[in-house]
Amino acid sequence: RHYGIHTATYNTLHTSILFTKMVRFFAAFLCIIPIAHHGSAFSSPDNRTCSSVSQECRSKSLVVDVEKMKEYVLSGRVYQHENFLNEEEIQILLDDIDRLTREKKMLPSGLSNANKGGNQQFGESDRTTCPVPWWVDSLQGNMLTFGTDGGEDSALLNRVSIKIQDLRHDVASVLKRPTMNEAAYEHECYYSRSTVGASLKRHMDERHEETKGPRGWILPSRRSVSWLIYLSDANIQGGELRSFVKKNFDSNQLEVGSHSGNLQVGWLDFDDSSTLPVYLNSWYTPPGIISNNVEPFCILYTIIDGEEQFISKPWINSMDTSFAEFINAQKLGEGPGLFTSTAISKKFKLLEDRQIWDAGLAPPGSVVEDVSPKRGSLVMFDSVTVPHEVLAVKDGVRPALAGWFHEQTQQIPEGLF
Repeated sequence: RHYGIHTATYNTLHTSILFTKMVRFFAAFLCIIPIAHHGSAFSSPDNRTCSSVSQECRSKSLVVDVEKMKEYVLSGRVYQHENFLNEEEIQILLDDIDRLTREKKMLPSGLSNANKGGNQQFGESDRTTCPVPWWVDSLQGNMLTFGTDGGEDSALLNRVSIKIQDLRHDVASVLKRPTMNEAAYEHECYYSRSTVGASLKRHMDERHEETKGPRGWILPSRRSVSWLIYLSDANIQGGELRSFVKKNFDSNQLEVGSHSGNLQVGWLDFDDSSTLPVYLNSWYTPPGIISNNVEPFCILYTIIDGEEQFISKPWINSMDTSFAEFINAQKLGEGPGLFTSTAISKKFKLLEDRQIWDAGLAPPGSVVEDVSPKRGSLVMFDSVTVPHEVLAVKDGVRPALAGWFHEQTQQIPEGLF
């Protein structure tokens, strides 16, 4: 299972990775120190923060079907629950969106990973978004006031707020992601509004920290579960959420997203009836290497019969190319290259393979699942695993309340530096 490291190769790389090692050391240092974001201290002000086994943080009503939600999310599918919000709750959020629109706070928005640095040429058909102004208060458990009203409208807004925070705690418990309970993490929430013609190209909501460059290890939390509540017109046409789901994955054996803190980066497709998630461990120390004297290595692995099985040789990430470009270059070469065998190289598929996406193709071994933007319904999915896009709105308006529940970024292993 283990592969030795050629000394000459390491010496050649040593100079080029010195800066990388310094960045990762400071990232490790910063992850130990509480970091304030948007004025919030890195300590939870939420009195309802709890462990994954605490019942106090669970919603009394358990509105969603938690077992079905767990099955769908951990198998890389989109879970939908109808009538999560009632008509009164929907209307108070639509009134809030209308107010923000009048105040010109709803602005055209593209994707964070699309056309970076380019002119995205927003037009009237593009969706508009705005961070939810009451979200921080909601996380902290504060009472909310709708405009200057302290009566029924504010009560409705507080009801929505409590329902969403209850959902966060339920999800943390059911998925066994306890750090999602921490209110001080950068859980995100925004309004969006899509009119006729608006769509979103295929994208991922989260990536492995190592694939983001130095910033990936600095932030204390990452996106864990993506969620969205549709506030659409009753007669909405189009605007479906399209996801690409692995058709031969058995979630009873393994879970998508992460393993021991290592995020998933791909799939290993054995045949038409079996596929396994592949994880990236970017803190690997090969045998015979003193960990505090060398830059950590990266290695790809999957789980077979409960044991980690490496599918690649260890390598040092120099951060001078994207992860996808690096992997595709290895797969195009003669022989196994980075991988343990040529057969494994051919079976490995990236989660985010833009060469396939740009060709308009579905990821290999996947099936298309569309979710209709039904008014009042809730959808959720794992942020790391699910490639998805939004089809063009054909008729009507597709407003939504959406966001991401965060969990703790993988911690730097003890004794590494």
